[in-house]
Amino acid sequence: MVAFSSSLKQATLIKRYKRFLADVVFPDGTISTVHCPNTGAMTGCQDEHSNIYLSLSANVKRKYAYTWEYATDQAGNRICVNTNMANKVIKDALVHGHINELSQYSSVKPEQKVNASRIDFLLQSPQHPDCYVEVKSATLAEGDCAMFPDTVTERGKKHCYELAQLSQQGYKAVLLFCVMRESITQFKIAHQIDPDYAKAVKFAMEQGVDVICYGCDLNLTEIKISHPIPIIW
Repeated sequence: MVAFSSSLKQATLIKRYKRFLADVVFPDGTISTVHCPNTGAMTGCQDEHSNIYLSLSANVKRKYAYTWEYATDQAGNRICVNTNMANKVIKDALVHGHINELSQYSSVKPEQKVNASRIDFLLQSPQHPDCYVEVKSATLAEGDCAMFPDTVTERGKKHCYELAQLSQQGYKAVLLFCVMRESITQFKIAHQIDPDYAKAVKFAMEQGVDVICYGCDLNLTEIKISHPIPIIW
């Protein structure tokens, strides 16, 4: 599990702007500007007047004391919008053997350089070939089906081809989708948003890359991996 710096505090979103800032109003009527740790599209995660959840930093010198951690959908399901959390949650799960497909690896090394970019994790074990794992945080959904990406992603496509190359070189390569929202029962690639990314994922699979998906338990004090989620194609 990965704990927040404080128990999360509820507020209402007024608006998000400049990509990394948002104005919120607390239940007592206080209005504040908070840090938004997500520079992406955040499709479906930034509805004005929706409930959101914030962590309070222990660093008193920070310009913005609060960080936006969760958004909510119309049904009230929590969605983690902090893009830093997915890799932390996956690292914790890998270290503690909570991802069944990768539990045989004893060494977990983050941020491994591969050619001109970096892959999120290198896993190693004396009895197994080195394994490279790229993590993608999925926050977009239609009903109970999570999707990735929520916008066109050139970087994501590049990672698919890099994983494919690693697989062909004899390494184990894994594309791991981490669903950072509640009430999800299945996952799919958002072909309609980025057809080129969908093609890249398909190519990677043809080259031997494993594609897996896991959901998370999101509560007001921590996030942790909870269960595998089936992928539909």
